[in-house]
Amino acid sequence: MKIASFFSKSFHDFSSCYKLVFFSTLSGRGWAATSFLKDLDAFLYDVQVVSLRNYFAFTPLLPSVTCRIVEARIIVEPEVDDAQKIRQSVIDCFEKAMLPSLSEEEQRKNMHFIIVGRGPTGVEFAAELHDYVKDYLVNLYPSIKDIVKITLIQSGYHILNTFDERISSFAEQKFGRDGIKVQIGCRVVNVNDKEIKIKVKSTGELCSVPHGLVVWFTGIATRPVVRDFMEQIGQGKRNILTTDEWLQVKGCESVYAIGDCSSINQHKIMVSLIQLIWPS
Repeated sequence: MKIASFFSKSFHDFSSCYKLVFFSTLSGRGWAATSFLKDLDAFLYDVQVVSLRNYFAFTPLLPSVTCRIVEARIIVEPEVDDAQKIRQSVIDCFEKAMLPSLSEEEQRKNMHFIIVGRGPTGVEFAAELHDYVKDYLVNLYPSIKDIVKITLIQSGYHILNTFDERISSFAEQKFGRDGIKVQIGCRVVNVNDKEIKIKVKSTGELCSVPHGLVVWFTGIATRPVVRDFMEQIGQGKRNILTTDEWLQVKGCESVYAIGDCSSINQHKIMVSLIQLIWPS
């Protein structure tokens, strides 16, 4: 969507005649903000960007940093620290499992890696972790290679359920061949440093699963600054900002929202059609 191009073209003639400069403040530096800035005419607008970082955060390759498939220096963003911590935690689990004082049960606990989340990031991390363990770590720790276990837990009944059914089915079959366990229909109710408690949706049964590491991939949360803003404009009961079809935040003039922080409240075609045919 060329939103910035629309604004630039709309005001180009007007600005040329009256020599005006439009002021714009942009909060954020993600995909939506970068796409907007890319097509914005810098001659027409004096843009102020408010962000924690002074560069574009490229996130798709971030899961690969956790397993050393991609080096951290290639992805320049603060969140890479989290990926490096995950990688170090995986190695720590292998180191702990090698301690001679541990029982076999404790070794298996340390070698159990749990991923929570059925989306693209969780599935990608599970695959990357499997490759990292199989192609690299088992060569360094051959004595415990047979007790490594990777489990992906999800509340739904299929992984990658937002994609085509064939993609979801292929991923599940591939995980089965690779030995990655996909535990479906389970909701996580509690997590601590020793075990994760899940509830089986079909039976209501609660069970505890010991682990060495849990990585959570179930979505993002609203940032505090956005949450405070939502409270001020009367949208405090929602999870994300609501905008109209022009991306203007409802209840607030001259403020627009795009990206993960907002959703578009589109007009329903059938409702509009009925109102046109049978006006009240």
